[in-house]
Order: sequence, then C-alpha cells, then structure tokens
Amino acid sequence: MLIPISYPLNRRTPLYPGTEPLAITPTKSLEGSDTEERSLITFSSHAGTHIDLPRHFCPGGGSVSGLLAPEAVFEPARCIAVPKTGAEPIRIYDLLPHLDAIRDSRALFIRTGGGRTRESDPGPYAARPPWVHHEVPGFLRMENPALRLFGIDTISIAVPAEPGEGAETHRAFLCGSPHIFLLEDVDLSYGRLLEETWTLRIYPVVFDDLEAVPVVALAEFG
Repeated sequence: MLIPISYPLNRRTPLYPGTEPLAITPTKSLEGSDTEERSLITFSSHAGTHIDLPRHFCPGGGSVSGLLAPEAVFEPARCIAVPKTGAEPIRIYDLLPHLDAIRDSRALFIRTGGGRTRESDPGPYAARPPWVHHEVPGFLRMENPALRLFGIDTISIAVPAEPGEGAETHRAFLCGSPHIFLLEDVDLSYGRLLEETWTLRIYPVVFDDLEAVPVVALAEFG
C-alpha cells in the first residue's frame, strides 16, 4: 500500500519567508494556434515538500542528480512523535525516549503536530514553526551512522527568527560525514506511520544539478 506524504504544489502552498511563490503564466503556442493552451510554471527549489542536498549549504557538496536517483528509496523508514507548539526547538532530550526507532532507521521522521495548521493557519505555520536545534544532527549520527535522511512535518528544520541557528543546523545535517538529507514540509498525519517501519520512495519533480527540489514522496507499507 502506498500513502502520499508530500503536499501538492500550488499557488496557495505555504512558503518559508523569503521564498519566491509559484507563478503560472499563460504562453502562446509555438504553432500559433488560438485554441491551444500552454503555461510557463516557475517555482522555488525549496517550495512545498522538498529535499535539501549538501550543495544547499556545503561548498562543493553533492546535488540532486549527483546523489539521488530518479526514484530514491530509503528503508527502513520510521516516524516518531515529538509534540511541539509554536517556535519550540527539538532537543536531544526529546529524542531519548525513541532510541530504538532512531537506531533502526535509514530515514527518520519527526511528527511535531505542526502540520495540523498548514491549511487553516498558514502564516504562523511558515513564520513560527517548531525547529531543530543544531545539537541534534551530531546526536543522530552518533546513535545511527546508517541514517541518511531526516524529515519533519514543519516548513523547515529552521525558524525565521533564528537564521544563524538554522544555517548551523542545516550544515550539521548536510555537511557532516556521512551527510543526512533533509525532507521538509512533509505530511505525517497518517496514523500508521508511527506504528511500524515502512519504505520511503522519493521522486524529484526536476532531476538535475540542483541543491534542493520539490518531490513526490510516498510511504510504502508491506
């Protein structure tokens, strides 16, 4: 069974402050037809459910086409619940009750509950999300050297009010060895995600030499 955990990308998609909105511009057909419709679609590489690769913060770091496949598979994947409200940080002590899940995952997701307000209150969802403290990546890498992807149900692992902290946390995930990819703005509302291991399948919307890209992400249950 396949469950989508990525959000559709559209003009109403909440965006991290400073991110360019999706734009759709009607264009004329090259054949000069008056009835054929075409559109030019422009969007940020960090819009909607997207994956960050090392090049985002690491000089000379790998890109989408360099480190992913057109279908990227991570298994086992695990999701843990770390409830947070507003711009609260996720710290090491929040993760200690979940060591078994952390050590038994190649892709780890954290459900803060922040995704509940994505549609109903997109302003605070984008501006004051729960965020990840820079101490977390090193802890995860120490507990599980096989971890390759970290995902979260907030617009970013960073909070706009703390740009320096956000940059440090991104670098700790993406530039450390081994690097840990980031999947942000993920729909983790499906209850079964917390109950068992599953397989994560990621399909980049654009497969090219990019530092990040929106994706279609699916959770597969056996």
